[in-house]
Amino acid sequence: MKRILFLASFLGAAVWSGASFSYDTYTTAPVPENAPSVQGAAPIHESSYAIGPYVEEAEADKLISGSFVGGWADGFWNEGNNWSLTQAWLTSEKTVDPNKGGLDLGYRVDALFGTNILQSEDGLDYKWGVSGDGYGASLFQAYGQLGWGKLSLKGGKFGTTLGYESADESTDDFNTHTHMFDHEPTSHTGGLFTYQLTEAFYLDFGMVSGINNSFSNRRGDSGFLFGAGWQIAENVEVTYAGVLSQVHSILGENRAATSYGYYDDLFGVPVGDNNEYLQTVAAMIGLSDRLSYAIASNYGTMSDRATRDPRYGQFGVANYLSYALTDRLTLAARYEYYTQWLKDAGKQPGAAGDMEQRCHDVSFGMVYRPIESFFIRPEARYDWIETGDFNNNATGTEDGFTGSVSCGFVF
Repeated sequence: MKRILFLASFLGAAVWSGASFSYDTYTTAPVPENAPSVQGAAPIHESSYAIGPYVEEAEADKLISGSFVGGWADGFWNEGNNWSLTQAWLTSEKTVDPNKGGLDLGYRVDALFGTNILQSEDGLDYKWGVSGDGYGASLFQAYGQLGWGKLSLKGGKFGTTLGYESADESTDDFNTHTHMFDHEPTSHTGGLFTYQLTEAFYLDFGMVSGINNSFSNRRGDSGFLFGAGWQIAENVEVTYAGVLSQVHSILGENRAATSYGYYDDLFGVPVGDNNEYLQTVAAMIGLSDRLSYAIASNYGTMSDRATRDPRYGQFGVANYLSYALTDRLTLAARYEYYTQWLKDAGKQPGAAGDMEQRCHDVSFGMVYRPIESFFIRPEARYDWIETGDFNNNATGTEDGFTGSVSCGFVF
């Protein structure tokens, strides 16, 4: 059944052939008719820190840009009843010019403070901690870049090319994230080549220190990061990204919280030494000047390095619908199905047989921008989660609503 779902998701992405998915920040509404076309702008795959469904024309290089976002959430997804500064995000960058005709140099640095630190891993080289109230700091990206015509090389710490939603709170249509997002890497450290074969097709390939490791890579993880994207038409694009990595553990260490979030929602079983694979297939189509649809699918596996026995797997598919009611107000809806399964649950005391978790969540939200640089974003969400030994029909169910609202300033 899981193979059938995975194949159906892959074919679905190919059929919808998905549009403006990019490695860059994205707007919260489809690009209006009178807006500048994205064609002729910087290549949409030029990686910044965000991954999202909509393309916007690249901004001029800025010494400092960023955003401040605060939010409130309460309910099933996020218990609490207080406002927090989710992010203060500062960026400095110089992009490479593919039309320069020779060698060009660039860089990017992203510094982050707030509760959103939990989505961008623990600071830098594991030396920056998180305070008791959930606030912390992170150097999310710090890389240099060489460009020579259609070929570019990025070296340092950079945002992942996997996934669909952005780690940057100011670019999404929703305050909450999918379960898929919580089981994806957020950053890699190493080198990534990008080759723009044509104006509409590119390839990525690089070597990295696994996932969510900073410069020290104290555990000696390694991996390959690769991907491709094809802009089939002005409003239609499909992309693929994958990572294959070897994850190591220090004796007695539990890496459950640092390896794609594997086991986090199940049992917290120590990860150990494993081979891991994760892929994202994403697509989007601009249905009209105001209406956009997107689909994104993740598939991941984990196997024991010594025995190669399968230990864990995950599969998810999320659908996004966005409608620009006016130039200032965008309505959005999202539905996700996500499942993860554990193949060695017998190692956990009290557990027997394979275990699985199935999640459904639906969100409705809106983004209101009274001025271009300020937004207000309410959201209502419902989750239904079933966990247990489905072979023996021993299951438990949790469900509930979450309400949230955030506002932010972008500069």
